[in-house]
Amino acid sequence: MTPDGSPAGSAHTEDSAPGEGGWIGIEESARLLGAYAWVEGRLFDVLGALAADEPSDRLAVLLDSSSQEHAWHAELLAEHIPLLPGTSPDAFVTAPGPEAAEVLDRLGRLPGGAQRAAALARVVLPRLEAGYRRHFFRASPMSDGPVRRALRLVLSDEVEARLEMEEALEGLLSGVADRGGVLDEAARLAEPVAGWGPGFAPWPGGQGT
Repeated sequence: MTPDGSPAGSAHTEDSAPGEGGWIGIEESARLLGAYAWVEGRLFDVLGALAADEPSDRLAVLLDSSSQEHAWHAELLAEHIPLLPGTSPDAFVTAPGPEAAEVLDRLGRLPGGAQRAAALARVVLPRLEAGYRRHFFRASPMSDGPVRRALRLVLSDEVEARLEMEEALEGLLSGVADRGGVLDEAARLAEPVAGWGPGFAPWPGGQGT
């Protein structure tokens, strides 16, 4: 986070204009927030299951705490889905596409230890960060203040989780002969959603900025 509370890693400021495409619309925001809530809820399930059979005690603790955090993120993001006439906010909480479901299913099938940590530290958490950061800077400070505050909270958690997972990964990789193979396998995890740009939901109108 920057001193003014904006997510780090961008030249945008609180008062800057949005990227190409303008501020995100209310229907687009509802779809994206619903997709985020679904992804976070699925991560709660997947990481909880992985924690139960993880041979590394340290990683098991991280997976369990991350699982609980993703559950809270799912609730928080779902609470900020805009109310649209004739549509329940719950109707937007759905998989953004079979591609995202496939990535998270693959994550749940990874063997224990370094493979899981690499997938989370190098693929899953960075994609969540990138998608939330992009949404933050495309959400209007005037009309989407509550959404921006929610995204800021979630982003802070995701950054901290990624750093903790990266530290755990380095320790696990120290005992792995084929370090490159583990990292290559993690990179392949994102192949189904590679065409979406950053994030776990396709951006309205394409990859966007």
